[in-house]
Amino acid sequence: MCTILYFYRVHPVYPLVVAANRDEYYDRPAVGPRLLSTHPRSVGALDLHKKGTWLGVNEKGLFVGLTNQRTHRGADPSARSRGEIVCNLLESVSVDAMLEQLWALDHQQYNPFNLLFGDARRLYLAYARTEFSAITIEPAPQGIHALANDRLDSPEFPRAVRAEQLAEPIRRLDWPELVPALVGVISDHQLASLELVPEPPADSMYGRDALRQLQAICIHTGNYGTRSATIIALTDHSVAHYLFAAGPPCQTPFEDVTDLLLDSSATDR
Repeated sequence: MCTILYFYRVHPVYPLVVAANRDEYYDRPAVGPRLLSTHPRSVGALDLHKKGTWLGVNEKGLFVGLTNQRTHRGADPSARSRGEIVCNLLESVSVDAMLEQLWALDHQQYNPFNLLFGDARRLYLAYARTEFSAITIEPAPQGIHALANDRLDSPEFPRAVRAEQLAEPIRRLDWPELVPALVGVISDHQLASLELVPEPPADSMYGRDALRQLQAICIHTGNYGTRSATIIALTDHSVAHYLFAAGPPCQTPFEDVTDLLLDSSATDR
């Protein structure tokens, strides 16, 4: 599970600002942002298990973020890695090329997923479900929104609603003030009231109390939780800022890794 909070055409300087947490099992290995491709240069953290990424950007100012669609019965282990979709999209040179790639994708080879992708001028959402014959792609709404593990603003994910509420008062802060304010949002540990957590199906692998534990924006459980965090700001055709925390944002300082995109001689990390 993950949470991707975005400001789209609301900040006075940056048309797109993203703050995202990656939630995963603690024993699944991953490393921080590094060069994923060179033509164009794309950068993202790397899941060492399946060799894909969940979020990244490229030198053309394109952004891709993916969240797994929650399924109460678990994912199909034989399916292809959803992380490869993000890597492939980041090799695009335009939003139109991203759209063409997604329209041609056989999404039935993957477990269900949700995508936020595009650039500072054109931002889209895509939803892939095994029960549907094609991926659903639609323009992302302007404003402050959070994508969790279902469709945008799904009522089944009160943590997304809370992220939006916490972000609203900080929408126009200057970058030096906005960064710590965003860190505060994605570090939030408050759990939703149990009555806001829908009752799971009878055959669900999760009980209702367990689902409530997963409704914090920053998750900490015995074997699963928020593993890393990213803050990104995009302008037209470029990435202005790319910050990464290699652990939960409530405990881990953010490192500026923008130079991995801007300086071709930077050492890959």
